[in-house]
Amino acid sequence: MQLPAPIIERLQRLSCLHPLTRVQFRLPDASDFYVILPPCGENVAVISRFGETESPRLVLEMSERTLEAILGGTLSARHAFLLGDLCYTGDRDLAAALADLFPAA
Repeated sequence: MQLPAPIIERLQRLSCLHPLTRVQFRLPDASDFYVILPPCGENVAVISRFGETESPRLVLEMSERTLEAILGGTLSARHAFLLGDLCYTGDRDLAAALADLFPAA
């Protein structure tokens, strides 16, 4: 999945706290993708690929509609979680840090 440039910039800031982290996104239409956060300060881009990754530190499950609303800034990730539209398993601190990167506009 090609993530928008502002989202990649936010994820690169997060990579300083969680280098070499794999985050798996699971969507109901089987268009799962994952993101790998590179080490901070290295001139390596955030990697986003279709499919599944081994040993993700965090797995996020949501509908495509919820993902689009979060990435588009019309729904905060925290609100989506509270509504039950976003579920996670894995690293709680990483989940909270990611949620902070996606407030509603």
